[in-house]
Amino acid sequence: MLNENYKGKLLISSPEIVGDLFDKSIILICEHDANGTMGFIVNKPLTDVSLGTIWANLGYGQKTLNLANEDVFIGGPLASNAMFVIHSSEYFIDKKTIKVCEEISVTGSKEITDDIQKGEGPKKVLFLLGYSGWAPGQLEDEIMRDSWFVSEKIENLVFGVDYQSKWSDALFQIGIDPAKLSSYAGSS
Repeated sequence: MLNENYKGKLLISSPEIVGDLFDKSIILICEHDANGTMGFIVNKPLTDVSLGTIWANLGYGQKTLNLANEDVFIGGPLASNAMFVIHSSEYFIDKKTIKVCEEISVTGSKEITDDIQKGEGPKKVLFLLGYSGWAPGQLEDEIMRDSWFVSEKIENLVFGVDYQSKWSDALFQIGIDPAKLSSYAGSS
């Protein structure tokens, strides 16, 4: 039984998580139920890879150049060859879009990329490869061990473009000064 539903909230990694993909990560939780948890890292863009190249490699065909240089994020270590789009909630595809919260949804269908190219997609988008997942009870255990902080203040952190400061900005928003955290103090 779940004590709290984390769907629609952000996980902010604690300084205890170091040296792996989740180091200084912010994760938007999109599903959280008795079957486990699914979310996406929203502050780690891939480097030296264009959206156009990824679309071609995924078989999405030639897309127009207006989005070819958009950032693509590492959503997590699972299904790293699958593309997902976190987006504003005015866009919805029946049985393909998950409404995460009032402002944000996620769609993992090629149809959204086609609609974006036609100018019929959502107003705000974040492209991701892969996702993050936890077995039932695993996330709750990690939160109890202080591996993650939880925040309900999400939209500006999900769609904001200052990737380098998102992690510290998220901590400040929940009242934590990253410089005063023991594992973080003194590091750059």
